[in-house]
Amino acid sequence: MISYEKAFAIIMKSAFPLETETVELNRSLNRILASDIQSDIDMPPFNKSAMDGYACRRADLQEILSVIEIIPAGHSPQKTVSKNECSKIMTGAIVPAGADCVVNVENTEITADNKVRITDGNIPDNICYQGEDVRRDEVVLSRGALILPQHIAVLANAGISNVPVYQKPRISIITTGSELVEPGETLPDGCIRNSNSYQLIAQVQRMFIEP
Repeated sequence: MISYEKAFAIIMKSAFPLETETVELNRSLNRILASDIQSDIDMPPFNKSAMDGYACRRADLQEILSVIEIIPAGHSPQKTVSKNECSKIMTGAIVPAGADCVVNVENTEITADNKVRITDGNIPDNICYQGEDVRRDEVVLSRGALILPQHIAVLANAGISNVPVYQKPRISIITTGSELVEPGETLPDGCIRNSNSYQLIAQVQRMFIEP
């Protein structure tokens, strides 16, 4: 009998890289990525609001502000925020030009003439800045990665609809012995059920190998 290390070395001498293939994004779970993936955009792709509230200039937080427009998520601002102005903005919407912070709606109140008063000016920017998570052409997932559920979202954000992966390894499982009987068959005297092959099949499937 040879040692484990020697047996492993013999096997590795016969090993060769698997071929690659392309699969649809929603079929790439638990596959091995065959190339580095780069993002085709900045993430976020624009300065976006982290809150429902009002986009304004930090210099105007002590002022009464006029609302110049409403910016829902998925729509582009049409106006630039100037002195003593603000835009009502939804979470995820593009922050308009001129604004350098977003005051969450809980820290504001509406005046009798429908203007906005800031009730707490001690706020963070509340802006997710363009590219603060990922820059365009940055590698977001490296070759050799096992694609997990969270990676599916990363690939989708990077604009990947078809994913380069390695083909799955395939193996054959052979169990021997004249005493082996398949499950579901009558068990004669002196025989045992062929359980090991089914366990081995399950084990290799758990390793994402095709038996």
